[in-house]
Amino acid sequence: MMLLTGASKMKRWPTASGAFRALPLAGFTLVEIMISVLILGIGLTIVANSYIVALKGINSTANIIGALNLAREKFEVLETSSLAGSISVSDTSGVLKTFTRNYDYKQEVIEIAQPENLAKYFNQVCLNLSWQEQNVAKNITLSTYLLKQKQ
Repeated sequence: MMLLTGASKMKRWPTASGAFRALPLAGFTLVEIMISVLILGIGLTIVANSYIVALKGINSTANIIGALNLAREKFEVLETSSLAGSISVSDTSGVLKTFTRNYDYKQEVIEIAQPENLAKYFNQVCLNLSWQEQNVAKNITLSTYLLKQKQ
């Protein structure tokens, strides 16, 4: 009796001399296909997760750029007021609205005490912008010196 191992993976094929020869079957088994689909699925999950993290980073960066642009505009208004001599030492707060987000702001105009040669010509201005981003409070604080009045 002849023991045939791997007979399920072999096919008989006629040769030129008319004899039959056993050739292996070509193709993939179901297990091989399932493993390759599993590996592909894991890879696509990693790529999709990276894409989501990148989108969150882009959104956060856009919010920071928006806050910096609003701060720049606020500082330009303060500089114009300062040069006109209409800026006073005070605290002001409010809400700056954009198309996508609302930013709370607090501005402080502080009289400089020391050194006296700077205190005569400059005020310190601090601007704090804050906003909510995915249930997390974010803020930016900027400070500069402005002339009290152009001489």
